[in-house]
Amino acid sequence: MPPATPCPDGKPARAGLQNFGAYIGTWQANRPHDVQFPSDYAIGTLAGRVTVRCSTTGYVIVEEIQPVFGSPAGQAVRVALTDIPTDGQKVYDHVHARCRLLQYSSRELARQLGADDPDGRVDIMFQSDGNAYNSAAVKLIKMDLLDRLGADTRIC
Repeated sequence: MPPATPCPDGKPARAGLQNFGAYIGTWQANRPHDVQFPSDYAIGTLAGRVTVRCSTTGYVIVEEIQPVFGSPAGQAVRVALTDIPTDGQKVYDHVHARCRLLQYSSRELARQLGADDPDGRVDIMFQSDGNAYNSAAVKLIKMDLLDRLGADTRIC
């Protein structure tokens, strides 16, 4: 995974993706800051907040979506999939004892992120409170570039 750093503020919007993989200026132009957590952003589709981290070139490569209330897995999947390009194709979907891991691949994401993500992958992890994954109560939806394409190496 390329290094993830705090995202800068005040950058102009650019053409291209508007969600995961977007240039931070474009991402910020489409999302209000969370009132209670000013460094985070509102999710928009459910109560909660989003924390983002960027590549060294200013592209969003980590999203931590934290619903206020446990989200059913189906809703969590819909929230995550709205943030990846429409050409995204599922690589895998694995349920582990402590989390659920999905990976998608997108040519649009590969074009946007270039050397930071040449195969256009995005990893999605769902976690619940406690030590066990509960598909009825997802409390963290984390999107990043941790694994290689097709790999499921994350320990959760």
